[in-house]
Amino acid sequence: MRDPWYGGDRDVFKWSTLVHLARRESVPAILHVAMYSPAEDPPPLLTDEGQVVVPVEVRRHFWNLDNIRGLSEVTGLAIDVYKEPFVHRAAYFDEVCRRIAAMSTPVVVFLDPDIGVESEVAGPAFVASAEVALVFDALRAGDVLVCYQRARRQKDWRGRARRAFANAPGLPSFDVEVLRSELARDVLLLAAKKAS
Repeated sequence: MRDPWYGGDRDVFKWSTLVHLARRESVPAILHVAMYSPAEDPPPLLTDEGQVVVPVEVRRHFWNLDNIRGLSEVTGLAIDVYKEPFVHRAAYFDEVCRRIAAMSTPVVVFLDPDIGVESEVAGPAFVASAEVALVFDALRAGDVLVCYQRARRQKDWRGRARRAFANAPGLPSFDVEVLRSELARDVLLLAAKKAS
């Protein structure tokens, strides 16, 4: 996820769903795996007097993924954001699994790639099915894995995304929940709970 993409209708849908799942499953914590790509400087403002750089204070206010931590106070959920740059895939997901193992309470782990899940690794905007399987394997009984999926230019994008998620080795393919909203019709969340 990139900072400039944080804060719109998709995020209202994502975080409403995550809070709902955590409460429904009696899970007190959420680990947001941001798959973070640092923001580039925005283009300057164009004025009659020339170009003006966007003030850093404005960028920090609107483009700050860390603001989600404030949701902890009002929901009572412990929210941790893993915001290391998403560069070296193997090391990145090893660290995610280490963080899951270090948690002392049940957790909803939210994989938040820019686009979604793909059967094979297709670039930094996706999480691969094998990586989904690796994270799911690190969960304890009662933990929930959730993955973001944005619409693709394919007729059955919802079905393809569900299959790529559900077919990850070790996932209970028959128990994958698909969550949607009219608020953000071009996205869905895929969820699976680790059984005991």
